[in-house]
Formats: sequence, structure tokens, C-alpha cells
Amino acid sequence: LVNVYRTNQWRYRGRCDSIQFLVDRRIYVAGYGLYGSSERTSQYNIKMELKRDDKVLESGKAVLASTGCSEPILVYFDHPVQIEPEVKHTASIIMEGKDLSFFGQEGMTEVAVAVEKERTSDDEENTTVNFYFTPSPDSKNGTGVQGGQIPIIAFYA
Repeated sequence: LVNVYRTNQWRYRGRCDSIQFLVDRRIYVAGYGLYGSSERTSQYNIKMELKRDDKVLESGKAVLASTGCSEPILVYFDHPVQIEPEVKHTASIIMEGKDLSFFGQEGMTEVAVAVEKERTSDDEENTTVNFYFTPSPDSKNGTGVQGGQIPIIAFYA
């Protein structure tokens, strides 16, 4: 999991929140972590996409059930998406809901994540996946590198 932001509040009007990223090694994106209601138990209808250039690689719909907790809630695609190194991808969501939600602040342009390698012998090694984030022109609801929605990209290597 890559956690990108700290938290606060956000409003939804059916507009796209998105962020672009690239990685330095092959990974598989399984879904996103999204913030829920900052006020109470609430539900949001989610449309999510993962694109390379303008091509949609995977999309899905989900209902995000929130309890008012500031921890992001994981939503998954039906199928993981292979992400090649050094290729820019766009993570996008559209949330529909009545309540304000938490949102992230103090985002980072680079995040290094230690991942466990497959065991090929008795030795267990770790390696690092470096994520590089840039603003997305698709983002119409304020999400960018410094803050917004999509605080987590759920992946495996």
C-alpha cells in the first residue's frame, strides 16, 4: 500500500479526482484506498479507472461504506492491472455522496515502498518500489500531488 497524504475534509459533485504516477519496476495495481465521511456513517457511489495515456486499462464501480473514521477504505478492481516501469498511468475516481469526506494533505511527489520479494531459497529479501506522482489534467475536483482523494494505491510486486 502506498499512503500519499495526511487527512482533512473534501466535497463531491460528481467530478473526477485523479493523480498520475509512474513506478521504477513492474507492479500490479489491485485498487485504491479512498477517504470516507468525516461526519458520520455514510455511503458513496464510486466509479474508478486506471488508464495509460487515454486508454482505460481497468474500471469498476463500488459502494464505499464509511463509518466516519479517517482511515482510507480499500476498494478493488475486479482484476489487478499490470503496470510497467517508467510508464505514466492515471488513477481516477468519481465519488457521489451527500456528506463531506476526509481528504489528504501534504502529499509527496516521490514515495519509496519496501516490498517482500518471492522466496527463491531460504533467504528472504526485500526490495523497493519507487512511486513518482504528478498532477493529472483529468482531475476536476481538486486532487493533485499536494492533496486530495486517492491516498492509497493498493498493489503487489
